[in-house]
Amino acid sequence: MERTIGVVAENSPGVFSRISGLMERRGFQVKGVTAGITDHPGRSRFTLVIGGDDRKASQAVRQIRKMVETVEVSDLSSGLCVERCMMLLKFSLTSEKREELLNVMKQFPHSVAEEHGDTVILEMMGTRESTDACLEAVRHLGLVEAVKSGPLALDARAATAAF
Repeated sequence: MERTIGVVAENSPGVFSRISGLMERRGFQVKGVTAGITDHPGRSRFTLVIGGDDRKASQAVRQIRKMVETVEVSDLSSGLCVERCMMLLKFSLTSEKREELLNVMKQFPHSVAEEHGDTVILEMMGTRESTDACLEAVRHLGLVEAVKSGPLALDARAATAAF
């Protein structure tokens, strides 16, 4: 089981290092992480995907909440949440494989990011499950390389002015 934890923290040197160190010391298996700026200057948002059940997620939330820099932390798995990952897929294609690839990709939201001769790079965005499914569906079609981002996630419940 995986849990998604959302953290908004003051943007200070070493804050990510302290969060990841806390995860390591407490024995949480981090399966995905994304960090970025927010619409509030001086604050960053971290999305962590950890292995574990409700108890493990609650423990992680409590531990992160104790950090000085933490503004807000929540278990996004326990409610309505919108989560997306991005994936880049690089292919070396013959004309027949290109047509087959484009037919398979019709079932996934994607765009062509770059084309150079026989090389095509596609970008695809979706849930962790849909990006995994896409990767499996195209693996045999001349896939050279793939990279997948960690998740971005937001609570989809009514907005609050907490941060």
